[in-house]
Amino acid sequence: MALLLATAHLVSFIDRYLMSLMMEPLKADLAINDTQLGLLQGTGFVILYTLVAVPLGRAADRVNRRNLIVAGILIWSIATALCGLATSYGGLFAARIGVGFGEAALVPAAMSLLAVYFPRHQLGRAVSLFTTGASLGKSAALIGGGAVLAMLTVAGGLSIGGTTKLAPWQGTFVLMAIPGIVIATLMLTVREPAREAASPISAKPGIADAWRYVVRHRAAFFLHTAASALVVLTIQSIAAWAPSFYVRFFDLTPSQAGVAVGSVTLLAAPLGHLSGGALTDWFQKRRSRSPAAPVIVIGMVGAIPSVALFAMSDKLPLSLAAYGLLSFFVTLAAPASLAGLQMLAPDRLRGILTSMFLAVVTLVGIGIGPALVGLSTDLAGGPLQLGKALMILIVCVAAIAIALALASRRPFERTAALTAAAN
Repeated sequence: MALLLATAHLVSFIDRYLMSLMMEPLKADLAINDTQLGLLQGTGFVILYTLVAVPLGRAADRVNRRNLIVAGILIWSIATALCGLATSYGGLFAARIGVGFGEAALVPAAMSLLAVYFPRHQLGRAVSLFTTGASLGKSAALIGGGAVLAMLTVAGGLSIGGTTKLAPWQGTFVLMAIPGIVIATLMLTVREPAREAASPISAKPGIADAWRYVVRHRAAFFLHTAASALVVLTIQSIAAWAPSFYVRFFDLTPSQAGVAVGSVTLLAAPLGHLSGGALTDWFQKRRSRSPAAPVIVIGMVGAIPSVALFAMSDKLPLSLAAYGLLSFFVTLAAPASLAGLQMLAPDRLRGILTSMFLAVVTLVGIGIGPALVGLSTDLAGGPLQLGKALMILIVCVAAIAIALALASRRPFERTAALTAAAN
């Protein structure tokens, strides 16, 4: 069951990140600019994702969780196929909104199922298997999607019913939607556990209770959430535009760029996640004021020289090596962000505070980051300014994140101590 949920998570990230591979073909076929590409990549995805994240988190406490996951998978898979059938920017944007809506159902329902299926001493491994699916999904979108795109490019597109001929990028979206349909079918074999009758939904704290708690401890929550949101913005901006960068500056095909970036990410991102988690635990054992803050600072400090070398090098191997370092450092900061929130949240509010936190950092990170890079590129003079736009944005964002993380240490210490005592 854990493996099946992890596979669903992997497929969700394939469909989420597949767009980054298609940026250059889309730009050529639909005659759109970089700002519109950034909106497709980020803003379109998060519009409904952030609006429904908290309600769907609460729905996971009320309805059949397995069926909620199946419905979500089917919605995002159909929406991914519709991305391939779109013939206009508006149609593609609407389909992208559907992908975000469907994916918002997966994580809260999956976390709830894992917590019921596995005893406490096995839950950590089950959750780590689930989150590994996300990390592998990014690489699978670029490597697997790149392979499909290359195959369809050679074939001249995808024929449907012998009459309709889809462009290679369209056919890739359609074919990459099939695994989701398969996973949704397999999910029907999962048994929905019975709920505990002793925990009525009406007795559980709601959004108002969580918001009052956040306001009471606003310094810790604001500073930590703001720093975390900028970490996510950095990760998403790089992931969205790296394949296009290598297409534009090193004359790679989109499929070649996808394989190159995906292969580097496959090694660097999991290593960054594991290192970030270990560092957070290390600072926690040494009773640091905020175990999360120094890890975020280390990640963002390391990102600054890495992005400069990535964007300015004219040698492909050196640029890819720098991209690997950049991926390592920014993903190193990510586990500390979510772990830090758990240290601030009391047990009774942890689920809903996590949903609220994810909604905010997703809105800022995915909704703003890729679009801001595209807008900066257009304002700076066109597609060949992409490397400079990425470098300037990430250096500025990293500097602000470092300042916020350092400022969060004292209020974080106070709130975390109160939370630990309350728990």
